[in-house]
Amino acid sequence: MRKLPHILSVIPLLLFVNLAHAGDQEDLQATMDAITTAWTSGDVDTAQKHFLPEVDNFDIDGGLLFPMAFDDTRAAFAAGLQFKVQVVHPDIIFYGDTAIVRAYQIRQVTPPGGTLINMTVRATVVFVKQKGQWKVAHWHASYLTPPNPK
Repeated sequence: MRKLPHILSVIPLLLFVNLAHAGDQEDLQATMDAITTAWTSGDVDTAQKHFLPEVDNFDIDGGLLFPMAFDDTRAAFAAGLQFKVQVVHPDIIFYGDTAIVRAYQIRQVTPPGGTLINMTVRATVVFVKQKGQWKVAHWHASYLTPPNPK
């Protein structure tokens, strides 16, 4: 019975911690939405503003770690690349000024001069908060098998 006052004193602290993340949750979700909108519209410049300059990634091809290829992506959109993405089942975990977003992405990609490719990938994105803004520090994507995350 003596533990009850201690337990009750911790509950307001836990609520405060959740409230502290509430603003971060909304800010990070807005950042993720802005990135998705930018990629879908082919606006690489706007998307890039949400990434750290030294951002790196593991892409779906299974290759080695490499810097994000924003210039190559700009050139692909200029040549006719079409890209649509739907993010499903996003989950955000906060660790202070770091957040990890895990989600599935249903992508429709039409390469320049190519045919439509449908794919579903798993995405893990590491964000860091710098000067009050959430920025992507690392991106990891891989094919989902089977391809239905529902």
